[in-house]
Amino acid sequence: MAMIGILVLLGIVSALQFQTPASLGMAKKLTDYDAFHIAGTLALEGRPADAYRMRTMLAAQREHAGTQSFMPWTYPPPFGLVTAALAALPIGLGFLLFMLASLGLYLHVLRRIAGPYLPGVLIVIAPTLVLLMRTGQNGFLTGGLIGLFLLAFLKRKPMAGLPLGLMLIKPHIAVGIALVTLMERRWQTVIVAAATVLALLLLSTWMLGLSVWQGFADGVAEATVFLRLGLYPLFRMTSIYAFAYRMGAGPDWALALHGIVALAALAAFVRLWILGTAPNRLAAAICCASLFISPYNYDYDLTLFGLAVAFVLPEILQRTTPPEQAGLVALCWIATGYGLALAIIWPDSVQSSISGLQASNRIWSLMAPLLIVTIALGARILARAPLAAREAGPQPQAIRAA
Repeated sequence: MAMIGILVLLGIVSALQFQTPASLGMAKKLTDYDAFHIAGTLALEGRPADAYRMRTMLAAQREHAGTQSFMPWTYPPPFGLVTAALAALPIGLGFLLFMLASLGLYLHVLRRIAGPYLPGVLIVIAPTLVLLMRTGQNGFLTGGLIGLFLLAFLKRKPMAGLPLGLMLIKPHIAVGIALVTLMERRWQTVIVAAATVLALLLLSTWMLGLSVWQGFADGVAEATVFLRLGLYPLFRMTSIYAFAYRMGAGPDWALALHGIVALAALAAFVRLWILGTAPNRLAAAICCASLFISPYNYDYDLTLFGLAVAFVLPEILQRTTPPEQAGLVALCWIATGYGLALAIIWPDSVQSSISGLQASNRIWSLMAPLLIVTIALGARILARAPLAAREAGPQPQAIRAA
């Protein structure tokens, strides 16, 4: 498929940019995968806790990359095992291996869900795919794990607990699927997930040392302060917190509004579950709801939105005309590509800094409302009858009964 080939080529160019930016006529500029590599390198050097504290992380950036950037490290220690393994390789090779492997997992999951509609799904979420291949974030991995969970869960397989447990690497976007597991009383799945989590905790403690957990706690505490101060690039976040903060609400009001919307998203899912909504639509709904639960959600997590599209795309196509489909794709590109577009257009205006504890960007964070509008429109379309049924018109009672 042409799009997959383009993504692979983009990954190769990005790998060169990470490894030898001078060969492309560029200066070294730290991006997400640089943080993965530096945190992994610190783990290999026996000081994984240094990645979690901003002061020591900045020093490590200067030591290993010759430059620095505001990139707090808050991933749980089990993900440190992944970054340590990758850091044993040159950064460009590690990036390419991680991205191609996680992309392969995500495409495998999407194909199992969407079948012949896979090209359409990839077109709809193209901005997210490009963003991930440029930054090296782990959205393909987490999207693949959540997709594997949903596929196994819909077939009532207890081993759905394995990908659920592995989401310990990014637990804040797994709240939704954990909730649905409890709602369905899938206790075997819960046991498998708990065993997976316990194994990851023990393994990471054994490999990285007990002190890594104090570093992790310190990192989370610092990140909470940074979030309240608006030091993160909020324009790339998909949370209502980021939207409200950038619209002028203080951190407390922004968090309160975010909590209301998060509860509303979960309540909407629970209502669909009570009404006995079709399983594919429930799966899409929990993916969409998961985008709004945590105040710390970025555009690279929109692989979850891709899963939602995969689950309902055939029904969307049955209920829309070609002009409507084109409009929906455009809306999805705007909603998922807003942050990427701004980062490309105004690269010097969107960098965050902790200098003087002031945020250097003042760009509105519009991804949350754009996604809400997109999801609401999709739900409205799904409430329609298929076009073929509408064009056929009312049928005689005897035929309908047959």
